[in-house]
Amino acid sequence: MEALVISVIGTLIVVGLGFYMIRRASKIGAKDDLPQKIDTAHVNEESFQNYAKFYGEIYPHEDQFDRKLNKIYILIKDHHMDDINKIAEMSLCSVPECVIKIKYLENKNLINNMFIDTANYKLVPCSKEDEDLVNIYKPFIYGTHVQIGEIASLLNTTSYMSLEERKKKVLDDLVYLDKKGLLNGIKIDDIDGKIIYYSLEKRKTVYNMETVHCPNCGALNDVDLIGKTRCVYCSSIVKGSKCDEVES
Repeated sequence: MEALVISVIGTLIVVGLGFYMIRRASKIGAKDDLPQKIDTAHVNEESFQNYAKFYGEIYPHEDQFDRKLNKIYILIKDHHMDDINKIAEMSLCSVPECVIKIKYLENKNLINNMFIDTANYKLVPCSKEDEDLVNIYKPFIYGTHVQIGEIASLLNTTSYMSLEERKKKVLDDLVYLDKKGLLNGIKIDDIDGKIIYYSLEKRKTVYNMETVHCPNCGALNDVDLIGKTRCVYCSSIVKGSKCDEVES
């Protein structure tokens, strides 16, 4: 009887150990698939740093880059997590860095387009209306890198709007999509009414950022030395110290 009990316990241990090894192997296999997918998309730390600088963010180079990016990818893609604070915490990133990396994954088409709500720190699935609006402009901004005036001229419309009215509508639409984080790899300059493309601008020198006072309300704003921005408090135009030199 005692021998039978020992035999049964031994069998259960062997079966349990076998089941554990199978689960472990499947998890390792799934984990190994992700770096391969990222390599296919040419994701690397230097590319991310260029992307971050394009958006005015600079992060120190790190040894854990792939691990952090992979973790964010898994949390969003596989676990459908939408809490940005929680994603940042679990991937050992700061919240601003986490947001940039989410945008970067979108830019590489590794995750679906989502509204990145930085007010409530939530990822919100793109609505049907917003998806349709993105699809209208995709052929222009991701295919041919044209400017707003050219988009307004090429865009098929049945309305009787003038060219200037169409330009304004295109700019308003793109600003709306940009604020929702649904445009990847571009910035909308609503001051001068133009599109700045990451794939073109990243080859140029990345200018230093500086903090300047708003000429209207005096609030501090970060801006490129040669660039412009809108004050985060009163929306007045704030220029970098060398902006006028470039424009003259």
